[in-house]
Amino acid sequence: MTTLSVTQCDNELYIVASANGMGSLEVLHMSSGYNDPVNYTVNLGSILTAGTYSLTMVGINWGGPAAFVVTIDGTPYQYNNGSAPVGAVWTQTVSVNVSR
Repeated sequence: MTTLSVTQCDNELYIVASANGMGSLEVLHMSSGYNDPVNYTVNLGSILTAGTYSLTMVGINWGGPAAFVVTIDGTPYQYNNGSAPVGAVWTQTVSVNVSR
């Protein structure tokens, strides 16, 4: 099982999966603010077929602080900026092997 968890989202987070020769698939679109806690976990194998994917995370800030924490199979990926500009403030792409 390949798990993806989001525990912080201030303000808007997109996660898309892509593989060689394929377009992208939206895995997650989440919005939250005021540093309110979020708690979302999904088995990527329930969304994607087994295989190797590039997961691209895009964090968007609406103003003020921005913070994102995404954990994929126990490895955290995060961004935190107390005075981030408005717009896309964080992008990161990681490789993931999806299994059921």
